Amino acid sequence: MVDEKIRELLFLRLKKLGYHLIRVKLINTHGKKTLQIMAERIKDKKMDIQDCVFLSKHISIFLEVEDPISSSYILEVSSGGLARPLTIIDDFESFKNNKAKIVLKEKFLGKKTYNGFLGGVDKNGKILLETDEHKIEFNFLEIDKANIDPNWAIKNN
Repeated sequence: MVDEKIRELLFLRLKKLGYHLIRVKLINTHGKKTLQIMAERIKDKKMDIQDCVFLSKHISIFLEVEDPISSSYILEVSSGGLARPLTIIDDFESFKNNKAKIVLKEKFLGKKTYNGFLGGVDKNGKILLETDEHKIEFNFLEIDKANIDPNWAIKNN
């Protein structure tokens, strides 16, 4: 997939610049391609307009050289936003105690979608989630998508 190829091209390059690559998504709407890049500063997990401009310039240069997209496209660089996607297992530890929405690939206990507070990652690599009804453990590979809940809250322990 082109998305994965671009992710591989950019991941370490952005890390050297002090940024974490959250997500790469290539969208094709009515023949117009848009490459969406979500990132954040490693040091404080923030992203402002100056960061977007800075990364946009660097990403454009990286992609011009590698040329993974054969036709013209629009580049959009942004933060993860309020409903930030959780895309790597480390995200589930970094956002421990934050409210999240997790959608599973297969039903578990009769449903695929769970909302609750992240409990981090246990020593066996299981992602912990505390919902109103259950304390659940998921394997990272069981998750279809996960986001910080935009109606967020932080659990005080």
